[in-house]
Amino acid sequence: MEYPCLLITILIFFFTGFSCLSTGEPVRRPVGGPCKYNKYKGLARIISIHKKEPPKKYGGPSYESYEVKFSFHTDQIIRETYGQVEGKQYLLLLKNSWYPGTKFLRKYGIEAGKYFECYLNVITKGTCTPVIFEFSAINLSDYFENQKSP
Repeated sequence: MEYPCLLITILIFFFTGFSCLSTGEPVRRPVGGPCKYNKYKGLARIISIHKKEPPKKYGGPSYESYEVKFSFHTDQIIRETYGQVEGKQYLLLLKNSWYPGTKFLRKYGIEAGKYFECYLNVITKGTCTPVIFEFSAINLSDYFENQKSP
C-alpha cells in the first residue's frame, strides 16, 4: 500500500518542479517575419489609366476609381530571379488594395506616360510579400478621398 502513496508523492514533486521552471510569460514567435529586402532604385512609367466599374455587390470606396497600370525599369542588376520585373505591367493600388480615385490621381500628378521615382523591394528573408513597389512621390496610404468632409 505504500507504493501508491510514494508514486503520488513523486508525481506531485515532478509536476511541481516543472511548473517552477516556467517564467509565466508566453513564448512570442514572430509571424511572417522579420523580413529583409534588397532595394533597387528605378523609374515607374504610367502605362494606362482606365475608369474601373465596381461590381454590383461592392464593399470598396465610395468614389469613382481607376485602374492604373505601370511598368518598372532599373539600371541595377536584380539578383533575385523572382524579382525580374522588366517588361511586366503592374497595378498601382493603395495600401488597402483599393484603386485610386480622380482626386488622388490629380493630387499626385498621375498621368499616362509620366515617370515616377520608384524602388523595387525584393524579399531575401522571411515570408512577407515577395515584391513591393515603393513610390517616393506617391503616398499609397493616403486615403483622404474616401473620408467624409466635415
